[in-house]
Amino acid sequence: MTSSLANSILFIALVVTSAMVALMYRKLKRLDRYHADYQRIFDQTGEALIGAQKAVASFGAEGRETVALLGARIEEAQEVAKKLEALTQSARHLAQANSRSSSV
Repeated sequence: MTSSLANSILFIALVVTSAMVALMYRKLKRLDRYHADYQRIFDQTGEALIGAQKAVASFGAEGRETVALLGARIEEAQEVAKKLEALTQSARHLAQANSRSSSV
């Protein structure tokens, strides 16, 4: 009788342990799926950050190029403005000279 009682207790312990192992196995499988999802998300995040870094670097390079071109255009505009001012003054002097010679 004692052996039968001990066997019953051991059998119940075995069943409970097996059930707990099965539950633990299911939880580990779910955790493995979560890990795969997190890994995929982290990989995508890394790729997005690399893309953003490249975009910022490209934007900086293009910005420097744009500033340099804009500076060159501003210098050209200043030179043209100086020439236009000189031509305007020359035209005024000629107009004044013509008005003096026609008055005399």
